[in-house]
Amino acid sequence: MQPDGSLVWHFADVAPGETVSMPVYIAAGATQSEALEVMAVAKAKRAEDWRAETEAYWHAYLKAAGPCPAGADAEIAEAYERSLLTFRLMADKETGSLLAAPEPDETFSRCGGYAYCWGRDAAFITTALNKAGLTGVSEKFYDWTLTAQEPDGSWQQRHYHDGSLAPSWGLQIDEGASILWGMWQLYEQTGDRGFAERMWPAISRGAVFLASFIDEKTGLPLPSMDLWEERKGEHTYSASAVCGGLRAAAAFGRLMGHEVSAAHWEKIAAGIASAIASRCWNEAEGSFYRGLHLSVDAGRFASAAALGVSGAASRDAKGYERFTLDVDPIVDISLLGVSVPFAVLPADHDYMRRTADAIERKLTVPGVGGIKRYEDDGYIGGNPWILTTLWLAQYRVQNGQFAKARELLQWALDHRTETGLLPEQADRDTGAPAWIVPLTWSHAMFVLTVSMLAEAGYWSGNR
Repeated sequence: MQPDGSLVWHFADVAPGETVSMPVYIAAGATQSEALEVMAVAKAKRAEDWRAETEAYWHAYLKAAGPCPAGADAEIAEAYERSLLTFRLMADKETGSLLAAPEPDETFSRCGGYAYCWGRDAAFITTALNKAGLTGVSEKFYDWTLTAQEPDGSWQQRHYHDGSLAPSWGLQIDEGASILWGMWQLYEQTGDRGFAERMWPAISRGAVFLASFIDEKTGLPLPSMDLWEERKGEHTYSASAVCGGLRAAAAFGRLMGHEVSAAHWEKIAAGIASAIASRCWNEAEGSFYRGLHLSVDAGRFASAAALGVSGAASRDAKGYERFTLDVDPIVDISLLGVSVPFAVLPADHDYMRRTADAIERKLTVPGVGGIKRYEDDGYIGGNPWILTTLWLAQYRVQNGQFAKARELLQWALDHRTETGLLPEQADRDTGAPAWIVPLTWSHAMFVLTVSMLAEAGYWSGNR
C-alpha cells in the first residue's frame, strides 16, 4: 500500500468495442540481480504458456481434492472450490506451516498483523482439509508442529514459518491443546499408523504439559490468555480445548500401548468436563460463563463490583496491584466450543441449547446481521465475523436445526468479496468485507459447515 511509481502503455488505433491484451511480467528478488535472474526465467516462456501451466496446476490440485458435496447449489460449490484454493495458497510449500492470512499491510494499520501460524487456526484448517480429502497438507503441517514445540511440551501463541517463536504476549493454553486434538482428527481420517508413531513423542510431551497445567481448586486449566488473545483467566473455551486435547492424547496413548498414561489423561479430561458443567454455568444468563478468575484493570474491577460481581485485589511479587473477578459473565461465541468442536457436552444438552440461543439473541448484529464475537467487542468497532456466524451454523447442524444453519451459511456467502474470498469481518453498518482478506479460518469454517450438512444428509435431501 505504498506505491511509488507507475507504468504507462499507449495503444494506437483501438476501435470502439475492440479488446487489446498484453502480458506484463513481474519478478521479485532479495537483490536487483536476483530479480533480474527471475525475470530472465519468466521471459523465457510465453505468457500463454505460463497461464496454461498455472491453470493445469490448479485443476490438478482440485481434482486431487474431494469435490463439493453432491446436491449443494452452484454458489456453494464455487465458494467451496475457492476455499480449497485459499488453503493451498496459505500453506507454506517448504515448511508445511499454515498462514492465518496474507500480510498486505506492512504498517499493521488495516489488518493487525496476521502473517503467522497459530495452532488454534490451524487445527480448524487441517480438519477442513481432511474433510476435503487434502490430508497430505494436514500431515505436512503436523510434521511442522514438531519444530515449534517447546522443550516443556507446550506450544506457544504463534510462530514464524520456520517454527521459531513470533511476538507473543503470554501462554495461550488452547493453542497446544488444539494441535493435539487436530492430530487425532487427521489420524481418524487416515488411520495412518506411521503418522501416529511419528507424532507420539510430541503428543506425550504435550499431554504431560497440559496435565500439569491444572488449577487444583477449580479443576480447570490455570489462567492463560483466551483464544482472542485479549484477557487472562480460566476460560471456558480454553478448558474445552484442553479437555479435547487430553482426550486425543489418551486415544493415541491407547493406540501406542501406553494404557497407564492414557487412563491418567482421560481422568484429568473428565475432571475438566465436570468442572465446566458445575462451575462455569451461569443460570442467571442462561449461558456458560466465559470463564473464571478473570484478570482486569482497576476501572473494570470497580465497575464490576458496582454491579455485584465479586472479586479480589492483591499484590504480586513485584508489588504491583492486581485485580481479579471471580467470574466473567460476558456471552461469547467461543462458548459453543464446549460442544463444537470439542464435544465436552453434547449439542442437545440443555446448557448448550440455552447458550446457543443466548448467543444468537445477544450477538446478532442489528440490520446487517451476522454474529459478533462477544457482547462488548470493541475490536474494529464490534463487527460481525464470518467464522463466528459459521460457528453458530455448525452448532445448529449438530442440533438438527438445518434451516437455521443454512440461513447462517448463506449470510457468509453473501459477504464474500467480488473475487469470492471470505474476509475476517463484515462492516457492521454496510455489510462490506472488513479487515483482513482472506482469513483462512473463515474458509475452514465454511468447508466444515458444508461438510457437516453433507454428513447430516442435508444436501442429499434426507433432512
